Amino acid sequence: MEETRTVSGTRVEACDLCGSGDAVPVLETSRLDGPLVRCRQCGLHYIAHRASDLAFGANGSEDTAERIRSANRAFDARPLVEERRLNALNARWRMEWIADSGANRLLEVGCGRGDFLRVAAERFDVSGVEPHPELAAEAGRYARVHRGRIEDLPRDAAWMDFDAAASFHVLEHVDSPVRFVGDVGRRLRPGGLLVLETPDIGSAHYRFFGARWRQFIPEHYFFFDKGTLTRLLETCGFRVVRLEHVGKHATLGLFLNRLGRQFPILRRAGRLRVPGTIRINPRDVLLALAIRRS
Repeated sequence: MEETRTVSGTRVEACDLCGSGDAVPVLETSRLDGPLVRCRQCGLHYIAHRASDLAFGANGSEDTAERIRSANRAFDARPLVEERRLNALNARWRMEWIADSGANRLLEVGCGRGDFLRVAAERFDVSGVEPHPELAAEAGRYARVHRGRIEDLPRDAAWMDFDAAASFHVLEHVDSPVRFVGDVGRRLRPGGLLVLETPDIGSAHYRFFGARWRQFIPEHYFFFDKGTLTRLLETCGFRVVRLEHVGKHATLGLFLNRLGRQFPILRRAGRLRVPGTIRINPRDVLLALAIRRS
C-alpha cells in the first residue's frame, strides 16, 4: 500500500480498496469531515484525510459517540417514537430479502438500538454488534449484543458460523471497508448470505445535488457505486447475487426534513407532523446480496 501523498495541495491517504494513493480531488464541503477524492485506480470515493475521525476505533466509544452527536447538531432530529415506527416498517421490508435464504442464525453488524433485531427475532436466532454504548444497551433488550466493533468480536463458537449477516448503512462509517467486510465474512459459514445497504455515489441524485447530496454527513467516509461495491465484496471472498437501488418508508415530515439538508428553506416544513406513511426511493441507496465463497 502506498504512503500518504499530496494531490493538488490535498493530503490523501491511500485507497482502502486498492491501496493506491493516486486520487483526483472531487469536492470540499462542511458537510463532510474532509475533502472528497476519487481513486484513479479503482474509482472508490473516500475522504482524503479526516479532520475529526468520527469512526469508532482508536478513540473510546463514549468519546466517539459524543463527537458524532456534536457533529450532527445542525441536522434536525426526528421524534424517537416516529423514528422507531418507521424503522420497524423498514425492518419488515428488509426481512423479505433474507426470509427465503434458509438461514437460522443471523448477525446484524451495526445494529443500532435494535429495531431490525426486534423484528428479525420473530424468524431467526439473532445476535448483534454495536459500538455505540447507549444503543448497544438498548438493543440488548431484544438479542445478545456485543458492545464493540466486528473487529473486536470474540472468536468463540457463539460468534462464528452464522447463516446470514446484515449491515444497513454502516459500511460508509467504518475505518476500513475491506477489513470490515472481511471480518463479517469470517463470521459466516461458507455459503452464508451477506446483506449490505450503503449510499450510491454513482446515482443521478448525487450528480444532480453534488455537495448538497443528502448522504453527505460528517461521519460518512466512504462512498461506493455498483462497480466499487462489487469489487469490495469480491475482494473479500463473496459472490454478488443481487445489487439494486432500494427505498424506505417515511412520513411527509421526514421526507421534507431530509430535503431540508439540501434546501434550507424547507427545514421548517420538515418539522410538520403529517399522519400517514409513504414509500420513497430516490435511487441513491444500494442493497447488495452476496454469498460467501467456500
